[in-house]
Amino acid sequence: MVSMSQFDDKVKEIKMNFYSLTKHLYLQSYIPEPVIDDDKVRFLYAMLYKRLSNSEAKMFTISALLLQAALDVHDEVSLQPITSDSLRKNRQLTVLAGDYYVGLYYYLLAEKKHVPMIRVFSKSIQEINEYKMNLYDADDFTYEEVQLNISQIESVLMQNMADFFEQANWKDVIKDFFYLKRLLSEKVNWEKGSESPIIESILRESRSGEETLQCIDRKVEDVKDRLILSCRSLPTFESFIIDHIDGLLGKAEFQEIVSEEG
Repeated sequence: MVSMSQFDDKVKEIKMNFYSLTKHLYLQSYIPEPVIDDDKVRFLYAMLYKRLSNSEAKMFTISALLLQAALDVHDEVSLQPITSDSLRKNRQLTVLAGDYYVGLYYYLLAEKKHVPMIRVFSKSIQEINEYKMNLYDADDFTYEEVQLNISQIESVLMQNMADFFEQANWKDVIKDFFYLKRLLSEKVNWEKGSESPIIESILRESRSGEETLQCIDRKVEDVKDRLILSCRSLPTFESFIIDHIDGLLGKAEFQEIVSEEG
């Protein structure tokens, strides 16, 4: 049985290994280094460590983080007209960085002859791109339709890994946790004046006379309640996830206070 202290040490070790792999002085002199979502490290390793050896759990976690880094950096590629050589170079290097991270995860999996997982990753990339395309026509989507697409964008890779490793009881937990995280982030951004498909769909369906913030908070509570219920199906680490839910909600409240005071 891994203690929480040992678990935290494994998470730190995985992050160090990830940054050691992705370190590229030339690329990072022009574009930022990739950012790891600590929660994804924790959920992936917690899901895998009892099913696999420690080295395999680490390797699959790092591979998934590399794929996520590639997706994130490709999302940063500007589609605006290029007006200077510096912008052209930045765009080219951003694309190159994403391709570099793809190459790293493929190398890790191919080196260990994990061809089936390469297929899982390829399927996940296709699905994520399809869900992203759906959101380009989201103006008439219901909240439930937007929620479905965004929750899959945020977590379908991890859900597919859960299926592959026969950890189906993690799927709803993963899906709802990372959707809740996105919803809370977009709530804070909306209060600062930004628009998003999630918040816009909530506003379209809000009841007449209901305060906008109350409507958003009700959606947050719905996801939180569903997530806590899903956690009960997990044999271990329930307290780890509950603590993270509390952390998400506390962080969101703190960001709201800072936003109001600013």
